[in-house]
Amino acid sequence: MRKQTAPMNLQELLTPVAKFVEWTFETLLIPVTNPFNAAVVLLIVSGIAMWLRKQGKFTAEARRNGGII
Repeated sequence: MRKQTAPMNLQELLTPVAKFVEWTFETLLIPVTNPFNAAVVLLIVSGIAMWLRKQGKFTAEARRNGGII
């Protein structure tokens, strides 16, 4: 006579997947976040500074030439 096994439930399938996702965040993503965030903020601030400098030059030229400000 064969012994019946209980069918596999959803929790038994999802727990390893959840553990893998958790490991991925803890091992790969968290150590990268601080330098990556700093680089993105630095890129945005430098882009805004460059844009404001160029906009100031364009505005000064428009005032000199009587163009639209």
